[in-house]
Amino acid sequence: MTDNDFKYMLQDIYRLYFGVKSSYRELLENEDTYTRFKAVCRQYLVKDVDPGTTLESHLYYLTPDQPAAEVYAGLGARIKLNVPVVQKGLFRKEHRIYKEEIWSVEELMALTAQQKQFRGIVLSELQISKRKLREFVI
Repeated sequence: MTDNDFKYMLQDIYRLYFGVKSSYRELLENEDTYTRFKAVCRQYLVKDVDPGTTLESHLYYLTPDQPAAEVYAGLGARIKLNVPVVQKGLFRKEHRIYKEEIWSVEELMALTAQQKQFRGIVLSELQISKRKLREFVI
């Protein structure tokens, strides 16, 4: 797998989906990025971090006291992530597999970066609610 495997933008009727390897600069420069999300990025998110920062590193180290935390919570952001679990196989042999889960930003921020690292959490996708994005006051 390469970094480009997690650089994508998709949308359906209800949500926008962003691969976490995308940087804010790439999202702002891409003409396919939802215009309202670009405005939120310029107005609120890029002020705190370098535009070259990836979504993954920003979300991984995000804490509740940062202004971006309120923005992501207001947008109804959810994060698709992979959590390692131990599965018992044939003859009670244990295998480590990754289980895909979707957490809210608040759930992700409840853990410190060290706790996330200790648990082996790997972020893969940012999901934004279109309805909450339309209601968000810029």
